[in-house]
Amino acid sequence: MKGILKLVMLLLPSALSAQQIAENVYWIYFTDKNGNGYEFSQPGSFLSERSINRRAWQGLGVDLTDEPVTQDYVDELKNMGVEVRHVSKWLNGLAMVNTSRQLFEQVLGKPFVDTLPWEPGTAGAYFPPAPAGERFSPPLSSPPGFDYGIAREQINIMDMEALHERGYTGNGVWIGLLDAGFRNVDSLPSFESMISQGRLLGTRNYVSDSSLFRVVGNHGMYVLSIIGAELDGQMMGTAPHASFFLCMTENIHQETRIEEIAWIEAAEYLDSVGCDVFNTSLGYSDFDGTSFDYGYEDMDGRTTFISRAASMTSAKGIVACVSAGNEGNRPWHHIIAPSDAFDVLGVGAVDSTSQVSNFSSRGPSFDGRIKPDLVAMGQAAGFQYVNGWLARGNGTSFSSPLMAGSAASLWQAFPELPASELMRIIRQAGDRFGHPDPDYGYGIPSFSKAYLMIRSMLAEPGTGKMEIFPNPAAGKVTVLLPGEDPGEYLLHYYDMSGRRVTSQQADLPGEVSLPAGLAGGAFILEISTSRNVYRNILIIR
Repeated sequence: MKGILKLVMLLLPSALSAQQIAENVYWIYFTDKNGNGYEFSQPGSFLSERSINRRAWQGLGVDLTDEPVTQDYVDELKNMGVEVRHVSKWLNGLAMVNTSRQLFEQVLGKPFVDTLPWEPGTAGAYFPPAPAGERFSPPLSSPPGFDYGIAREQINIMDMEALHERGYTGNGVWIGLLDAGFRNVDSLPSFESMISQGRLLGTRNYVSDSSLFRVVGNHGMYVLSIIGAELDGQMMGTAPHASFFLCMTENIHQETRIEEIAWIEAAEYLDSVGCDVFNTSLGYSDFDGTSFDYGYEDMDGRTTFISRAASMTSAKGIVACVSAGNEGNRPWHHIIAPSDAFDVLGVGAVDSTSQVSNFSSRGPSFDGRIKPDLVAMGQAAGFQYVNGWLARGNGTSFSSPLMAGSAASLWQAFPELPASELMRIIRQAGDRFGHPDPDYGYGIPSFSKAYLMIRSMLAEPGTGKMEIFPNPAAGKVTVLLPGEDPGEYLLHYYDMSGRRVTSQQADLPGEVSLPAGLAGGAFILEISTSRNVYRNILIIR
């Protein structure tokens, strides 16, 4: 018994220290979400219809991580005198500010509080039915003929002009920006059409109560212009017709881990309203002082708060693009969080000649994964300046939004693709896909190539269209071939890289039992007849 008590006494200070994330700021987890009043089988009470439909389009479920925390737990802590700053439903915890060590120890005495990360368990998920209608807006009816002005090189280096000329400009895609200040967005020329057309959908400030457009800080506005500027002949973004939510999570007057938690809360909000793409031109490694700094060993996608949350975005059906960092020519040298996260696009920087910039943070992640994932032009990149002029600047802060807007425009063309598959194909379109390295990752992606890759996989040489329902499917699917004779047909299933996974015989039209062992995800179903070759994307839960 004495040995057990001694062990507790040794572990307790370590646990306390681990949960202190800044001076007088502590993080705690809740042990559960019991009694929160929500059920993930009824997601309309905590997610918007668009957010639910985004999951449904991709065959993804709503699970316990999507449910809000138990408010009774939060209220009980507040009644103890705890000042709560940010609450996370994904991680099931909260940050306490202006908190003494003594109060924190009292909080740890609550039976619903823990210092260990919350595990949602095996509660399952609710899979909403596939929605009717179209997910994004149709392409422009004619080529826009953009004059990119100062943005020409950064657009052309990724072959984005070809995608724009096909009419895909991000229309109908919702993009969430998590950044520092967005000063003067409501009065600068690059954003006039966005605002007049109602495509600036909302703003939130997670740092202070100040107006998002009047606070000190221009960084987020610069980033927004690289994606959404529409000033023909002077500055055009990679997704100039997308819609935007702007969230300020970075306090430019300090650098603490509380900003990570603010990012998480903002990300959860953007997910809940239905954003499709995130851009984060922020990153974290060292903080004010040295007590709370991270080390390179923490860049494993699992350690930092922000990277753990960012690693969840793809499972919610979101494409997240993240700056790799500007540490390449500094002692740190490596990528910073959250670009180390799983299932995000961490983006490094190159110049207009496709040479990696010396400041671009290098990979790999500490656990050996290819990072950065990709690179884009982040040296002498064009952007909207705060006084109405245009300017050029350096940083992976500029290369990441180039990627985010490009991904949004590509997704407009193929809205049926899951986020994870879209990111995989973008990586595959990189010019170093066959030989990635820690400087370039998979290289500079050609979005024209990515578009053609997907089109070739989905090409239907003949007339008619195969009908598949439900889609997403689980276990069984009904297949119709309009105009074809009833009979036995050979069905081939390919993954999104074009590799045949399995085949089966089935009587059509009719219900088909999906092959046993076919893992969940996106597949291409191909059926050849004497008249046609039919192909369509099938999403399997």
